[in-house]
Amino acid sequence: MARGKPILATADSHFSERRPLLESTSSPGLICFFGLVYLAYGTWLLISARRLRARGVRVPGVITGLVQSRDPDSSTCKPIFRFTTLEGHEVEVTSKFGEASPPQPGDRVSILYDPQKLRHARIDTGGQRGSAMGRILTGFGLLLVTLSVLITLNIV
Repeated sequence: MARGKPILATADSHFSERRPLLESTSSPGLICFFGLVYLAYGTWLLISARRLRARGVRVPGVITGLVQSRDPDSSTCKPIFRFTTLEGHEVEVTSKFGEASPPQPGDRVSILYDPQKLRHARIDTGGQRGSAMGRILTGFGLLLVTLSVLITLNIV
């Protein structure tokens, strides 16, 4: 029995050494797996935001409403916005990203849209394009992958 490690008494009065969570053989693999999932999704959000900035058309728009989050513990709202394409079509879209303090109905905003995918239009801010969330998820994914490597190498 290693000195300083916690001991777990079993029902039949035998003692076994209990391993801390981060020393478990499956923990580094799970941490790495979830890190890679966050890293992949964050990277996808960043690439999507970059593509929209490169290919997208900027037009003025207006916030027409807000949709409250379905989660009763969340105070975020998704803005609903309307814009007119360069071809003259009026489009109304509900944002995919919620915010704690979103633009309010009647606010004028800049809209980015892909002429091939009008429903994927975004309000032209970092939070609404997805680039802010992409950076957060990518950073968190890198942190988890790094942590799993350090655990595997017994550095942590």
